[in-house]
Amino acid sequence: MDLHRGGWAREVDAELRPSQGQVPAGLAGTLYRNGAGNHLSDYVIDGDGLVSAVTFTPGSPVRVRSRYVRTPSYAASRNARDGEDGPPIRLGGANATGGRLRNLLRLPATQANTSVAMIDGRLLALWEADMPWELEPGTLETLGRCDLDRALAPSGPFGRRLGSPYSAHPCWDPATAELWNFGCVYGPRPTLQIYRAKQGGPTERLRSIRLPRRFMVHDFAMTATHLVFCLGPVTLDIPAMMSGRVSTFQAMRWHGEEPTRILLVPRAGGPFRVVETDPWFQWHFAGAYDDGPDIVFDLVRFRSSTVMHEALTSLSHPTDPNCSPVGRLWRYRVDPAGKVKDHQLHSLPLEWPTIDPRRSTTPHRDVYGAAATNAAPGIAFSAVARYDTERGEADTHDYGPDHLVGEPLFVPRDPSRLDDEGWLIAYATHLTAGTTDIVVFDARSVADGPVCTLPVPESLGYTFHGQWVQP
Repeated sequence: MDLHRGGWAREVDAELRPSQGQVPAGLAGTLYRNGAGNHLSDYVIDGDGLVSAVTFTPGSPVRVRSRYVRTPSYAASRNARDGEDGPPIRLGGANATGGRLRNLLRLPATQANTSVAMIDGRLLALWEADMPWELEPGTLETLGRCDLDRALAPSGPFGRRLGSPYSAHPCWDPATAELWNFGCVYGPRPTLQIYRAKQGGPTERLRSIRLPRRFMVHDFAMTATHLVFCLGPVTLDIPAMMSGRVSTFQAMRWHGEEPTRILLVPRAGGPFRVVETDPWFQWHFAGAYDDGPDIVFDLVRFRSSTVMHEALTSLSHPTDPNCSPVGRLWRYRVDPAGKVKDHQLHSLPLEWPTIDPRRSTTPHRDVYGAAATNAAPGIAFSAVARYDTERGEADTHDYGPDHLVGEPLFVPRDPSRLDDEGWLIAYATHLTAGTTDIVVFDARSVADGPVCTLPVPESLGYTFHGQWVQP
């Protein structure tokens, strides 16, 4: 599969055999992933959602299945005329071919390509500007939009047609068995909608927070007491977008003279706090926790949204030496008086940060991610990495030129024991061959290389996020 415009990954259903090592004994469960299966513009995120499921069953071959989410964008892409110069439908990073009138007053098409999660027994493909799309867990067939039992029922000028958005980054608290999430509703009165679902119960819309501007909010973090949102000074220019002149991403405006606002929302209710600090932008958090009265959180920080756009473009041109990711892992601490302390945890470029999900809302030492090292200059995220936040050290394995590594997820050896014994599972894409390897690492010794490599006969696309589901 070519990551440049026009490449398509084919759907696959196959049994896998290791080309190196062996599948670890006792590894049982399903890894669900979602990402761009095709690429319709120079932004790697402009691709139709391709959800894959890799199932590990002790004593049986590993099985992989992938299916596109059947959104209107997918249908339009499939039916596009050969040789058409540009996307057949308006996307986040590019307008539809045909000029301004074809894009006038049109919202970007839903591509359902950012993440996939099992929520209360439903498998949902997530994309932050729409409701989830429900899939059948076994076949991955598309069942349609899901309003989470009316919690996302249409509201507001942009909700009448689509319903309320539900972000691609829900946060799970294992201590309280609660899933929290948010959605940004833009329009004349932009708001941040906050949702909570207790295990086995319905999703509830808990509160709506009025935003002073149309901030781009992609992710959030959660401690035992607070939700943490970082409102970097990048906003959406709705008139410019709806005019049809520019795409949604081109209508994002960076206001470098303004601060980043850290929004702290108590989970128990009550007034929220806003703390201002130096301007920066981030896509993703790694984790967060309470340290006494202080709130601590880790994230991948970019200098500005302009640099963020360059990083997105670099993923579509991964072998261009002039393109390289520039996010770094930082830690922030906010005290009750609103004083912010921050420092960079490591200098290696990093994205897709994750932690052991059992440590969500509690202190964590290890952060896992995809990194860019000096071993492969100009290659975006060719290495699997473990970052030790206490020692400031990185343990990496670099696949080198012509490879892209996706978000690594931690799977414990024994889910009942809270230790660092476990595996990291990730996708490694071979760009020239157009294939994907599913790679399994010992989480304690990434530099030793994978303990198992499972080649897939087709590409699974460049995936962004996913979830490990125990059997």
